[in-house]
Amino acid sequence: MMSLNVTQAKESFLDLIRRVEGWESVVLEKRGKPVAALLPYEEYANLSRIKNYLAMQEISEAMKDSGITAGEIFRASRQELEAREK
Repeated sequence: MMSLNVTQAKESFLDLIRRVEGWESVVLEKRGKPVAALLPYEEYANLSRIKNYLAMQEISEAMKDSGITAGEIFRASRQELEAREK
């Protein structure tokens, strides 16, 4: 993994994109602290899917704890949509 400061990144942006296309991640720093990362889009998409999955797991646990079922949510959502269509 490559690290460089924002000024260096500006000067070599095209090279950084080529590196990322080759599956190398790049960390951008500002005043010596990491502030951003460049990574291949596929890796970003996978991380987003994992993040969304974990959020759904949290929602599922919250529903279990509250006693609300998925069927109840489905029925209430369907009724709300049908009411909007009228």
